Amino acid sequence: MSDKILKGPKLDHTVTSSMGDFFFNSATRFSARTCQIDAALDKKESYLGVRQRSTRLALELAKRGVTSRDVVVLCTKVTLDTVIPIIGSFYLGAKVANLDPSLSARQTTHLLSLVSPRVIFVEEESVALIEESLQSANLKAEIVVFGKSGKYPVFADFVKPKPAEEEFRPVTVDVHDTCIIFFSSGTTGLPKAICHSHYSFLHVAHSFYQADGRCDAILSFTSFYWVSGLILLTCSFIAGGHRIFCGAIDAEKTFSTIEKYKVTFLFLAPILTYKLTSFERSRDYDTSSLYSMLIGGTPISSAQFERLGTTFKHTNVVFGYGLTEAGIVTLFDPSKDRDFLKSKIGSCGRPAPAMSVKVVDLTSNEAVGPNQKGEVCVKSPTVMKGYYNADSSGTFDKEGFLKTGDIGYYDKDGCFYVIERLKEMFKYLSWHVVPSAIEAVLLEHPAVKEAVVFGFPRSEEEGEVPMACVVLKDKCTAVKKEIEEFVATRVSDYEKLRGGVVFVDALQKTPSGKLMRKEIRNAILQAL
Repeated sequence: MSDKILKGPKLDHTVTSSMGDFFFNSATRFSARTCQIDAALDKKESYLGVRQRSTRLALELAKRGVTSRDVVVLCTKVTLDTVIPIIGSFYLGAKVANLDPSLSARQTTHLLSLVSPRVIFVEEESVALIEESLQSANLKAEIVVFGKSGKYPVFADFVKPKPAEEEFRPVTVDVHDTCIIFFSSGTTGLPKAICHSHYSFLHVAHSFYQADGRCDAILSFTSFYWVSGLILLTCSFIAGGHRIFCGAIDAEKTFSTIEKYKVTFLFLAPILTYKLTSFERSRDYDTSSLYSMLIGGTPISSAQFERLGTTFKHTNVVFGYGLTEAGIVTLFDPSKDRDFLKSKIGSCGRPAPAMSVKVVDLTSNEAVGPNQKGEVCVKSPTVMKGYYNADSSGTFDKEGFLKTGDIGYYDKDGCFYVIERLKEMFKYLSWHVVPSAIEAVLLEHPAVKEAVVFGFPRSEEEGEVPMACVVLKDKCTAVKKEIEEFVATRVSDYEKLRGGVVFVDALQKTPSGKLMRKEIRNAILQAL
């Protein structure tokens, strides 16, 4: 059994502090350095500035009665102000949860009902969303507005100078208490509130930092609604580096930001990478500072992966696999796995530091060997504490491994390949159909911009047949038969689009760019 559990390197850091102590001490240590940069405004803030403002905010929250028992929620785009309530709440041991302003009122209502916040920091544009969602959830919370408000307290007042702020130190908490709550993406059901403790999340950050380490200048397009946002923030504090953000991704803006600020690390969801590889003037910009680019969140086609390598010739392009419940699970270390980066295209790497990974048979639940598909299961000090106010025991197997719900395998070199969500697979006749494999083929068609594949109910005997929902590129045309034949010549017989092709103007996505397969499928089936 033990030879079927693959383990990453030992973690070279021992976690003993709380998130509050970590951020406070790091900001003190690197006080004179730049901590964060708003590239859109070309504004910077030092670690000293971040510590000072987060300390003032913590004192104001404490004055209003916020303690380690409370949940503080944010709903805002990323600005220089966004990290201040997050870090200030950590100083008090309060639990932090982040919403994305692009979520619907229905989604926001559900998420707020999961955590029942004491205080919500919200951007001006999203105040109505929060008001409506609190009312729908029958909850009361103090609203604080980033910007101006004649109705609620404003963030600017929370960071005004406070008496005795120089003597402030973070409160002492149990490092195994919950400190941060993330929400699952909800692509396979209603989102759950995922709890990380101070201990588990600092392990998440140190594991990632050890596997890459070039966090001197991080360019991030992710909001703090996603685990990647806080991982990158925490890694920048480990390195004493700076985090750079510039709003929604735009190709020219991205290349110019990399050149201007000498970006060393970039994280992107696969769907966002197409904007960069299709940018015709990419060679006009110097991207030699970019040491590594991590791609993750959803599968990426081999062709697109190779395009990224061509576009970013000086960069280690790494495809990694992780999940909110456990952080980064597998990736290649650019300093040690250069050969694998070139020869194992399609692999999401080897186990990350402190990570144990196994693949179990879907029927017997027994661990399987190389090149045998099954459910990926993980065990690590990075794994979540559990779900907030909900039972999570069914998420773990009898050996304490977290069941990821992802299907994959590893090869003889211990390199992993994750191919699909367990709940997103479907059966045609006796064959398991993997939607992402067909989607990768569709994206190679010159007229296809986006595509999602799902099972279309055929009969009890046949099960479900593959159907595709496709968005065409601007000024491109194609007919259904052309798309069907393009796929048919490139896939196995059982993967052919027997359910047909539906053209739409846009596909529903989560705020991070993940396709909402279930919602898209339901909408198409209801329309037919």
